[in-house]
Amino acid sequence: MQTGRSFCQPPRRHEIPGFLVLRMKAFLHLRILALLAGLMAASPRASAQGFGLSLTSSSSSILLNNPLTFTINVTNLTGSLLADTIVTNALPTSAPVLSNQVLSASANLVTYTNYGSVVRFDLYQFASGGSAQLTVTAEPTAVGFITNTVTVASLYTTTNTASTNVVIQVTNSVVPQADLGVAITGPAQAVITNDWMTYGVMATNWGPSAATNVVLTNTLPPGVVLKSVSSESYTVARSNLIFNLRTLANGGSTNFEFTIQPTNAGDLALFASIGSTNVLDLNPTNNSASTNITVISCLPGLLVAVTNSSQNPDVVSGLTEQSILLTNIGTTNVPAARIVVTGLTNRLFNAVGTNNGNPFVYYSAPLAAGQSVNLLLQFYPRTLFHFTNGQLHAFAVPVPNWTPPPVTTTSTNFNLTRIVKLNNGWMLIEWPAITNQTYTVVYSDNFLFSNAMMAPPSIVAQANWVQWIDYGPPATVSAPTSASARFYRVFQNH
Repeated sequence: MQTGRSFCQPPRRHEIPGFLVLRMKAFLHLRILALLAGLMAASPRASAQGFGLSLTSSSSSILLNNPLTFTINVTNLTGSLLADTIVTNALPTSAPVLSNQVLSASANLVTYTNYGSVVRFDLYQFASGGSAQLTVTAEPTAVGFITNTVTVASLYTTTNTASTNVVIQVTNSVVPQADLGVAITGPAQAVITNDWMTYGVMATNWGPSAATNVVLTNTLPPGVVLKSVSSESYTVARSNLIFNLRTLANGGSTNFEFTIQPTNAGDLALFASIGSTNVLDLNPTNNSASTNITVISCLPGLLVAVTNSSQNPDVVSGLTEQSILLTNIGTTNVPAARIVVTGLTNRLFNAVGTNNGNPFVYYSAPLAAGQSVNLLLQFYPRTLFHFTNGQLHAFAVPVPNWTPPPVTTTSTNFNLTRIVKLNNGWMLIEWPAITNQTYTVVYSDNFLFSNAMMAPPSIVAQANWVQWIDYGPPATVSAPTSASARFYRVFQNH
């Protein structure tokens, strides 16, 4: 009878042969690997959506050796519970970390470790859809620009990562703060091919500090010819006109006018920008401005203009007056008309625009087929000159917009000192003025001015009193008559 152990009894530890111990260790390693593989297989792989990540700083510019706090917001968008998520905040060595903090987190456990200027946050069991808000405070020790880079990744889903960064300026002096802005004002009237179109650009500093080394850039669109600029102090870089404004005081502004000639019908994109390297701009959203202008061709229509009086030198106005007759000889009505005058030796005083170098006036009302209307052209100086019908060219155009600006943007405190009806039915108005200031007359058929219109062109005061006569087209849509009242206002242009 065999003595000793039964094969069903477990052997004592000291009795297990060495080769069996090695086999058992290998077996345990395999079991652990299998268990980990099972856990990973049991948790679905995170989707490609990954993480939501944002990074903000307590300031975009800071003095040397002052604390600067970064706030990190990270969201688990993978659709899965993540066993281990690592958020790394990496600053340069010139910005060592003072402290870090977990404000909130949808995780069972969050630990963090400092490595000089690098902080690592470990989020364990990061819930699906969960979020964490973390902060890192550093103290920059060198002047210049520092970049803080934050990355987030999951230990078991390496395809789901996200990163972002923010750049901070570190200085050894207080950086002035200002709000630089730029705006573009386009033309009020329709622009027709080869018009000399004027638009305005305004540069403004809304403060609170003065801004130095301010640069304004105006970009010209393709297909235009630059005719004039209200300032001669600029440089040209391709299609950009660059103005060095130097210092722009708090609340200060400056205006520029650009006259261009579009040579083709289509859309024009006007663009301008402003900036300074010496200030912290508090509102960069208004550092650029743009507007689109549509250039059109003249409308269909058959119009003709001829003289119907002799030239009359007016001793009161100091102008030479010439009456013309505009007729729609076509078969269709036109919304309005433009009369271009070519080959002039005298200046067309009441012109409201220029096309291809030639001045023009408007008849700002519809003209039916077969209808005629008288217009008065005024020339300067008060001398007779050679003039023929061949110098008059009439075209159908859209109705001009003569709506006056809002009262809040104009000065209307000008009491008319005289309103006189002349023997020929015209109306004369008079008001006190400031020499070389520009004024615009507004008229209406009711005292509420509910349908008010401007009378073009504006008037530049030559003395401390101005007299203006309402003679009808082209200044007003019709001549004043006794059958209807006409009311007037005057505002000073800014």
